[in-house]
Amino acid sequence: MAGERDTKRAGGAASAPAHRWAVDRIEEGTAAVEQDGDHVYEIPRYLVPPDTRDGDVLSVTSTSAAPGEVTITVRIDRTASAPPPVAKPRRKPRRSGTDAGGDIVL
Repeated sequence: MAGERDTKRAGGAASAPAHRWAVDRIEEGTAAVEQDGDHVYEIPRYLVPPDTRDGDVLSVTSTSAAPGEVTITVRIDRTASAPPPVAKPRRKPRRSGTDAGGDIVL
């Protein structure tokens, strides 16, 4: 793919840069994943970890140790999959000493 280049790992195995798959949905036998925020692919369900859920982010790497052979590793990135923390609303500061309190007169 454009923009990719192989790098050498220890032991001489070539490794392609990691990809990011965002799981859009999991259905009977397939998973729809968005690769690197670019395109959605439907892939066989067995290519993702068994405990993968909709919304998970997967880290995908491939290595080639021998000609004609490639190993693809797919890992769930729970830190990227976790929903953002819910921001608590800020409390309004109490009014200054000029507010006597009591009923509101309209």
